Amino acid sequence: MALSLEIITPDGVAWHSDNVDYVALPTKSGEIQVLPGHVPLITMLEAGSVEVSVQGRAENIAVDVGYARIMGDVVSILTEAAVNVEQIDVRHAEQAKENALKAIQEAKKNMLSQEEIERLEAVARFSIAQLLAKGKKKS
Repeated sequence: MALSLEIITPDGVAWHSDNVDYVALPTKSGEIQVLPGHVPLITMLEAGSVEVSVQGRAENIAVDVGYARIMGDVVSILTEAAVNVEQIDVRHAEQAKENALKAIQEAKKNMLSQEEIERLEAVARFSIAQLLAKGKKKS
């Protein structure tokens, strides 16, 4: 028996497979592993790496904060952003993180709106999640 996993962002389906062995999720209370037959669960996700095993081969997907729902053998992840670790350009992610952190400091100095500060924080958070996920893949 296998799991079905879908990762959905505002842009659409970022990742989908009906042949998943297990999924490891970065939840607010720590990492959990989901196997076929898992009890129903809805949980909040931290920005980080979702590890997915498909036919014995592990893949890592960097996700932003969001929610996961496990019902039957279906795992649904709703998140602001997701990218496969293989597609992450470390230099680009580092630059995005640095730019966002500088912009946050400037936004706070210039008294920009809370919405703009939150948007910049989301960019920085997802850049950091990508870097962490990429680093996890190397080990």
